[in-house]
Amino acid sequence: MAAAAPPRLHSQNDTIKRQSARSALEILLQMGFPKQRCVKALAATGDRGVQLALDWLLSHVNDPTLDQDIPREYILYLCPVGKLQEGLATFWEKSLATFGWNSAHNFFPHMTLCSFFKVEDKKLSALEHCLAALKDDLQKAPGKLQLDLFSQKGFIGLMVAGLYDNFLEGIVSKFAGLVKAEGIVNNGPKKQLHITLAHQHASEHHPRLEKLAHEIDLNADVRWDLRLYSRDPRLATSEVRKVVKAYSPDQDDELELIEGDYLFLTPGQNSPDGWYTGTSWLTGGTGVFPYIFTQRTSETWLWALHRSLPVSEEAVATNGVASGGDGDYDNIWQSDELYAKVYRKKKSQDNTGSPIIASAPPLKQMEVIEKKPLSILVMRHGERCDFTFARGWCEKCFDSKGNYTRYNLNLPRRMVPRKSFKEFEQDAPLTEIGRCEARLTGEALRDSGVTISYVYASPALRCVQTAQEVLRGAGYTCQLCIEPTVFEWCGWYKAGLPPWMPPEQLAAAGFSVNTSYVPFIAARNLNLAENVEEYYNRCTSFSRHVARKHESEVKKEIKFILYFAFYSTPPGGGVLIVGHAGSLDACLRQLCGKNARTNNEFREILNQFPYCCLAVALQDPNSKRWALTEPPVSPLTHTQNKLFNWKILQ
Repeated sequence: MAAAAPPRLHSQNDTIKRQSARSALEILLQMGFPKQRCVKALAATGDRGVQLALDWLLSHVNDPTLDQDIPREYILYLCPVGKLQEGLATFWEKSLATFGWNSAHNFFPHMTLCSFFKVEDKKLSALEHCLAALKDDLQKAPGKLQLDLFSQKGFIGLMVAGLYDNFLEGIVSKFAGLVKAEGIVNNGPKKQLHITLAHQHASEHHPRLEKLAHEIDLNADVRWDLRLYSRDPRLATSEVRKVVKAYSPDQDDELELIEGDYLFLTPGQNSPDGWYTGTSWLTGGTGVFPYIFTQRTSETWLWALHRSLPVSEEAVATNGVASGGDGDYDNIWQSDELYAKVYRKKKSQDNTGSPIIASAPPLKQMEVIEKKPLSILVMRHGERCDFTFARGWCEKCFDSKGNYTRYNLNLPRRMVPRKSFKEFEQDAPLTEIGRCEARLTGEALRDSGVTISYVYASPALRCVQTAQEVLRGAGYTCQLCIEPTVFEWCGWYKAGLPPWMPPEQLAAAGFSVNTSYVPFIAARNLNLAENVEEYYNRCTSFSRHVARKHESEVKKEIKFILYFAFYSTPPGGGVLIVGHAGSLDACLRQLCGKNARTNNEFREILNQFPYCCLAVALQDPNSKRWALTEPPVSPLTHTQNKLFNWKILQ
């Protein structure tokens, strides 16, 4: 008989617990990285875990400052969350669009509690523990924070007064004492606590900016968060620009531009040829780049959020306080979609698993959800051939007799039958990647439990194909309604509309199209001379039309309204509209009570809608008002894949 196994000193569960309890720094050190690089990566990424730090290290492998000891600059902010934040953000947007950039636009709405102070990377853990020690003190706020509008030449802001001013000064004073014991010098604010709305603006703009500031509802619901941010010290004297178009270097001194990356450069550079010298936030590399491929943005997009603690106010309403979405303060550090091009979940939790922003809805909000409000989801089409392969792609694919040759694997396996292959030049199909993007989105909608009962698509072939692939991925059987109203802005088509395939021809080509559908606006009635405001009105009118048309069905069984569009429109629940990029804004903006964008605003925002992106608006069943909300599926992100030339191996 075999001898019994000896008792184990430690169980497997104990081992797992010990491993999971290791800090991110310990894990990185065990992987063989030098300690100086480890602490630098953790500080630069907000101490958000091993994976993010690894992505940063790999992306900065050629960064000339990687091994330099450069302490980051830290700052304490008090940030509004909720309706007041939304009002302030609206002021930011309108003031920038109407009067141009002023120094307030370099930051998000906030209250500065101390000046910037430098901290060595190795002391980050101690600094975060000092902030955590303020948690109990933040539960003793003296009532509701009151703000008063203040205006003088060159400055407009909201001032804090009374007991709350003393309360915040006490918090900052205690924090300064705690960090001083760790060898960190921190100075409190030198001015009265305030939120800057406009600063260093042109004097002629002051009266209108002041009038715009009076539109902010200072009594709106709000929760205040105490937040610790850090930045690269080089940002203090730099202009920050966002890359809106990728660029591959041709010369050794040129900087590769990755769409979504940020560059910081010395302001005041003069370049007669439009090439400027900058440093990539993503890689740390420095070189010259085409200035036109970037746009100015706030330096705070390059900051790292380390910790956030809510301030508990006595007798303060909480219903309706939003948790904040993409682009809010908790998402300032955005390497998730850049480093290693790996999408990670939205940073709604810190590395202890505790929510940064409380997300549990109040009772009233939960009751609204039970009433199944109308919901509108707007989505852009997938990747298109003409934008991917540039001019001349069609001539390379077809010979003079119209025979198709697939010279790249991302080109369609087979082309849709048309009268002439030249029609593809003005009405391009999806790439194979584009079809995959749409199908993945459909599968995600299915997995999220979204129900679609009606589908509207722009007559553009890329939109029809996107809608078809989404339905295939989701497993839905409804037919497509071809709707010219959701086509993109006609201002780009002065010479005439593209040669779209009519519904009957699409059906003959294998698309599930409702050939008896009568469109809201026929193609012949589209106004080629329309301005941007008229385009917004066109999309909004169709959105409202579809919402009314399907409202009864929505109340019975439909949970979501789906819009796919470059310029789409919002219907009622269970409706899918496939169109173009501007649709996410054109269909939802006026529906949610905002004014149509100006021509410049519209052109600026178009760069921010990737293929198959989604936007959702919910209608409150009681007030009947619409508001934007988080989409039911995760975003879709992937990197570019350059054309390979095998001859480089020769």
